[in-house]
Amino acid sequence: MIELFETLSIQQIVIDFVMIILAGKGAIEFWNWCVEQYKKKFDKDYAKKKGEEELSGHFTECAAQREQTLQQYQALNEKLDRLAEEINHKVEELEAQLAQLTESDKHDIKGWIVEKHHHLIRKGWVDDFTMDTLEHRYADYVAEDGNSYIAGLMAELRALPHFPPSEN
Repeated sequence: MIELFETLSIQQIVIDFVMIILAGKGAIEFWNWCVEQYKKKFDKDYAKKKGEEELSGHFTECAAQREQTLQQYQALNEKLDRLAEEINHKVEELEAQLAQLTESDKHDIKGWIVEKHHHLIRKGWVDDFTMDTLEHRYADYVAEDGNSYIAGLMAELRALPHFPPSEN
């Protein structure tokens, strides 16, 4: 090494020293560039993998939520089916009760008109208010599918005078 110093001038030694330093600096910069490129690649792969994991987690979460929603839907559907059955049963009961009430009302109207008929035929006349009431009750009787027996009684009542016999 002493021979090297003896053969080279100071200027050449400084130049060689600077060249070695610059070469070291270049090597360090190259190393840093390689590390940076590796990190970028690694970070991309890591970000991609992490993104895929997040998506997978979201899909799993969505699937779980879908399953939960489906179970809630099925439970609600079962409740609605039971409610529909209960409502249908209640409607059938109410229809039967309404039919019974209609039949009962029809018999009440029939009885009332027969009673009024007998009374008014004996009396021999009918006032306008009573005749109007009889007509309304008869219309209800017909609407409730009453039979034709009352139609004949109503014809007789309509034929009665609307004033007492003494006022004629």
